[in-house]
Amino acid sequence: METCAETESDAPSTTPEPAPLPHKASRHAWIREVGVVLGFYYVYQTIRSLADVGGVKNRAQGNANWLVNVEKAMFIYHEHSIQQVFLGATWFIKAMNVYYGTLHFIITAGLLVWMYVRRHYGYRLMRNLLGATTALALIGYWAFPLAPPRLYAQCDGDIPVMGPEGGLVKPTCFVDTLAEVGGLWDYQSSAAKAIANAYAAMPSLHFGWSLWCAIVIWRYVGGRKGRVLAVLYPSLTLFAIVVTANHFFLDAVGGAIILLGGVGISKSLERRRSAKRSAATQLVAAQ
Repeated sequence: METCAETESDAPSTTPEPAPLPHKASRHAWIREVGVVLGFYYVYQTIRSLADVGGVKNRAQGNANWLVNVEKAMFIYHEHSIQQVFLGATWFIKAMNVYYGTLHFIITAGLLVWMYVRRHYGYRLMRNLLGATTALALIGYWAFPLAPPRLYAQCDGDIPVMGPEGGLVKPTCFVDTLAEVGGLWDYQSSAAKAIANAYAAMPSLHFGWSLWCAIVIWRYVGGRKGRVLAVLYPSLTLFAIVVTANHFFLDAVGGAIILLGGVGISKSLERRRSAKRSAATQLVAAQ
């Protein structure tokens, strides 16, 4: 016997669903994305220019002293000891210098482009997360200039010497491994001087971006190998930024914090966008 009554599961929904995200980018959308990147670069360069203003260096050294004291109180001030273990293996230090100076940009940019081309349905969310994380880092660089371990003032006057095995030995100080061991570039090169901010150690954008990469790999690549890589990459990045004396452990904590802040901001933007899209859909349906 047939009935005219519809079950609840068969009844049509009275609430229109928001339009799905596009799976492919529009033809010229990449121009806007390049503009966003250039905008962030301009802000970064503006903040970098302030590093040469009088007083910033003193603030950065004072902040470094404060941070070291905090780490000592937390019993995590072991960056110098970790570096000392590996200084004798100059080939390994050089590899870490190359890792530090290249993969930070190559992997992050590569994954962003890959998301745009191959996983466009999730691109906007991850683009917003990366942008928000970077914006929070720029605020941190302006508000809290910090000298990295390689420029820590307590080390001024110590000169690296060569050990019996040919490795660098500097018992009481951090070594600027890019300057003393080398890599593809160093902070004295003209290119580095043009773009690097010597006192932008807190938060560590290297670590923050590596966590962003881990999220992309875990969520959009997946699989056992992808998940192993998602854990391995930020772990190795943390080691690299410490052993090369470019960051303290608390800088990495700062990198994690700005990523969490970026998650909150990007989710808020998505909620607002979804609400507007739903309201527009309902308006069209009511006409």
